[in-house]
Amino acid sequence: MSEAKTINLKKPLQSPEGEVKRIVLREPTFDEYLVHGDPYTIAASAGGSPFMVENAEVIATYIKVCLVEPKDPAILSQGKAKLGKEVKEAVLAFFRPDAETGEASAT
Repeated sequence: MSEAKTINLKKPLQSPEGEVKRIVLREPTFDEYLVHGDPYTIAASAGGSPFMVENAEVIATYIKVCLVEPKDPAILSQGKAKLGKEVKEAVLAFFRPDAETGEASAT
């Protein structure tokens, strides 16, 4: 079963079909991951401390590819920076180890 992330909006966005009150992103598929890759890389500082380096282009691609609601990604541009951050974090959560669904891997 595929995981989805839902972001409920305090202020609805407007679409030709009416108000958009939530944003839903589905989990990327295996094939999508193979095509687009990781949305971030783990690097290490000179002192050896790990840190995450996000790839904004890959994150934006996953937002467009995995958007379930609204159907048109252009509608998201009505939102502000806080919404952009929430949507970005929802995408990144699909790739973080702590975001596992609890299902056992067959590999």
